[in-house]
Amino acid sequence: MSEHYGNLPAALTYHEDRGNAAWAAAGVDDAKRTAALIRGSQALDAFYGSRYPGVIATVDQDLLWPRKNVTWRGQALAEDATPKPIEHAAYELALRELAKPGSLAPDAAAGPQKVLTRVDKIQWEVVGNATARAVLPIVDGILAEILTPAPTGTTVTTLARF
Repeated sequence: MSEHYGNLPAALTYHEDRGNAAWAAAGVDDAKRTAALIRGSQALDAFYGSRYPGVIATVDQDLLWPRKNVTWRGQALAEDATPKPIEHAAYELALRELAKPGSLAPDAAAGPQKVLTRVDKIQWEVVGNATARAVLPIVDGILAEILTPAPTGTTVTTLARF
């Protein structure tokens, strides 16, 4: 089973079409691209996997796609298929990982956060422990048509914008 979504030639075409020169930059070899694609795919599943439709196709697969019982664009998706948005999102995340390895999964200690508790007097309160994660609007947009809605009450804290 594959450790990443998509493949290197398709990732190169994807990034060339978008003018993302860092993917093909001098000094970047296929081993580094593959490692970035693996980390990007793992991050994709970690960030969005709970919102993927259907169920995993086999229990021994490394990633959360392919999946069973998925309808996409009005059609039943084959149980051995991975939709293009998943591959494209992995390519976007891999680019960030190639530029800065580990950026999608930083070691971060949960710590207190400031919460606005009163607006009329601008009052902040330090509460609880929370861990932040990266927010990447381009990836959110790519995946919008394939993801199931987030559960109510879900919040996302921005760690960094790339």
